[in-house]
Amino acid sequence: MDKKYKLWNYKYDFSEINLKNWKEVLKDTFKLNTRKIALLSMLFAIEILMTIISKVIMGLAVPMIVGVYTIEISFFVILIIYLCSNYIYASILSITAIWFRLLLGSEPVGLLSMMISDTAFLTIFAVLFFILKKFIFLKFKFKNQIKILIALICFAGLISMIGSGFISMLCNDKFIFEMYYLSDDGSGYWKMLLWVGFGVTLAKYSINILLFASTLKVLLILIKQSRV
Repeated sequence: MDKKYKLWNYKYDFSEINLKNWKEVLKDTFKLNTRKIALLSMLFAIEILMTIISKVIMGLAVPMIVGVYTIEISFFVILIIYLCSNYIYASILSITAIWFRLLLGSEPVGLLSMMISDTAFLTIFAVLFFILKKFIFLKFKFKNQIKILIALICFAGLISMIGSGFISMLCNDKFIFEMYYLSDDGSGYWKMLLWVGFGVTLAKYSINILLFASTLKVLLILIKQSRV
């Protein structure tokens, strides 16, 4: 079949899927060849390294906020993995990296909360980014595609961080705080913790989205190296 790539020129993006090319799109999206496995392995190693940096260095530089929250700077690597592969592979590697923190001394309740937050963000981001690429990026011609792609990433990231923040707040209110043996005594501390958590979530993902967008040009080169 004569392929007509639009987004990457050498492989299909999932947003290009239609009734005629769906088999080829799924193949390009999910097939693991030697180069793609090597790329994902390298990126996962970077994710683990950034996890260690977040845990050790950032943990010392930015102590826990109100004794509960921390800011991680490793999630942008998961977004890179997502763009290099797909939502499924990125989710698997994200969850694996999160629970790797047990070896670094992190407690499981905090990791459960992080998994919910990161998975929510990645899910919302993947859906929004798919829609934006399909109905904006691929529908119109732009002189500077990288700038438009960065703008779409930032927009999807903004909506995703707000959605993830509210989901995390709901989970904290319903069961996460109780797992920390906290209770709402009516003093306002409970609500304060919820909103501080929301703010920390926005700060965390803002940093990671900026890091992700700043690496986009280099990322496009890495994606090319994973082609068949």
